Formats: sequence, C-alpha cells, structure tokens
Amino acid sequence: MSDITKKLHPINDAYLKSVKQEWFSKQHPNPSREEFIEQATTWFKSTKLNQLHGWNAFPYHDIIIGCTNYIESTCLRYSWKIQHLPNEYAYYSVMGKQPTPVGELKENIPLIISLPVWQHCDIHENWEEILKECEQKNIDIHIDGAWFQSARDINFNFDHPNIKSFAMSMTKGLELNWNRVGIRWSKQRTMDSITLLNNKNTYGENITACGSFLMSKIEKDYAWNTYKEEHIRLAKEHNLLPTNSIHVLRDNNNVYGIGKILSKIKKEDYNYTGWLNI
Repeated sequence: MSDITKKLHPINDAYLKSVKQEWFSKQHPNPSREEFIEQATTWFKSTKLNQLHGWNAFPYHDIIIGCTNYIESTCLRYSWKIQHLPNEYAYYSVMGKQPTPVGELKENIPLIISLPVWQHCDIHENWEEILKECEQKNIDIHIDGAWFQSARDINFNFDHPNIKSFAMSMTKGLELNWNRVGIRWSKQRTMDSITLLNNKNTYGENITACGSFLMSKIEKDYAWNTYKEEHIRLAKEHNLLPTNSIHVLRDNNNVYGIGKILSKIKKEDYNYTGWLNI
C-alpha cells in the first residue's frame, strides 16, 4: 500500500500550494470581526454534501484559533472538570485526562465530543445512547467539529437542549494548518479566553485576513468535489473501505491516510472565483 499511511496526512495539492503562494506574495484586505464571522458562517453552511441543522439556536459567534483553541478554552472554563469518550483527540491524554466510557458518564460534568469522530469518520455510533445519557444526567455537550471540513454525508441537528456550543475550523483534511482559524457557535454568552480575545479583537487580525482570502479561493466541499472518484478507486484497489472523510480509508479495525496520494494526482486547473469577497 505505497503512500497509504497510518498517519492521516491532509491533502496538499498543487492548487492549495498555489493559494498559499498567492497569499504570501500579495497584500490582502483585512475584514472586521463581524465581516469575517458572517463570511465564515456562510462558508461553513455552504456545504452541499452534509445536512447540518439547528444553527439558529446558537446566537453567539466567536472567532477561534482552530478547534484546539476551542477545546482549551472550554476546559479552562470548567477548571478542567470535563469528560471525553475513549479514542478521542490525543490532546486530552497529553493533558492527563482519562476517558469515560459511554454508560458511565458522570452527572453534571460537561462532555466534549468530536463530530464526526475521526475513527468512524461519522457521527459516533452510540450517539443516541450518549444523548439520552446526557439528558438523564444533566450533562452539557460541547462539540468539536474539526472533522466537518473533510466530511460528507453527515446529517446532524445541533438544536438539542444539552448541546451548548460547537466549533468548526478550516484546516482538517486540507493542508491549511499554517493558518488555524474557525468559528464557535454558543447558545449563551460565556466569559472565557475566546470571549476575551473577541471582545478586544486580540485573536490576531492576520489569521482572519488569511482565512477570508482562503474562503474566497477554496469552496467548502473542494476536496470531495475534486477527489471523490480517486477516493473510491483507491479503496477498491487496496481492498479497503471508503469513509466520509476524503483523506481517510478504513478496514474493520483501522483507518489509513491517503492524503499524500491525493496530493500527487494531477487535476485540471481548479477555477473558483469565490462568492463572498470582503
């Protein structure tokens, strides 16, 4: 399985490299906080490959420096009295947090959960059970939506009483982690590090200027619209299963990265003029 990797490398194709080069070679306009949030929200909602509902239940919007920033801010708000499920983002283990299995969640302790989950490239297989347990135990839910950027066929409604916030960033699946930026949507205004950064506009205007430029050059479903056929072909060639994440294949036990292979495939010139330029 040449170039199929255990590490889930993002796609870094010729077009994405050209966009990066263009960003560093020219001057670009700097949107206001409000302009960026409006542009980013429209961009995330523009996916035609996923059905995401319930946005209007979250009236408070903040700029984040990637989804790890969202996780850190949420953890600090609760003095690290949070819980997460097994096989989640490795960041929790690095910070000394042990996972809590479904069925054993602790009452009144917030849960941070990835959606989609990276191992399944889908909504958690026990989502309905998790939701019911959180209802019974008064557990607030905060959703790390980093993997939405590389996803398709996700049908999800955020508007549930226990879901208090969710966040998405632009980088997952595409080699855009040199400019980490995204949005947090919240039901209630909270006082935490993200709120403070937004109130004082100290998140760094360069990341929003760059994020605005990237959204004007890269459509939300770029990866799937460009590499869907190759994703399916590679799965068949290597006797693996396709997934809902463009740069990931799987078998019954493991996931595998195909980002490096997709990055080398020569495609016709990509022509996206953008639909919401600041």
